[in-house]
Amino acid sequence: MALSENCDVTALTQALQSADPDEQMQALDVCLSALTDPTLWYWLIGFTVVCALVGALIGKYKNAVVRDTLLGLALGPIGWGISLLLPKATPKPLCRACGKPVDAGDRHCRHCGAAL
Repeated sequence: MALSENCDVTALTQALQSADPDEQMQALDVCLSALTDPTLWYWLIGFTVVCALVGALIGKYKNAVVRDTLLGLALGPIGWGISLLLPKATPKPLCRACGKPVDAGDRHCRHCGAAL
């Protein structure tokens, strides 16, 4: 049985069930060469970068750029959906005296001591 130049499941299954070790090695070599093809990796890296950029755009709209960029980077289009479903991030309130961010429950600014 001759293995085709493509790594498809049926040809690989038939080759691996064969008793001929040379045919098995040829099948694995064909599949390994398909996985190490630079074109595949260029597309994969490009897709990952695009997913991160779209996540960053969603994050810019939602005031959570880092969170949504990481979601887009890790999960791709699924991360975009999760980003769109998450609530919009609200910025911390600012101290009226010094303008630095403070926590919502604070009574005094931890930076300048002014009453909030």
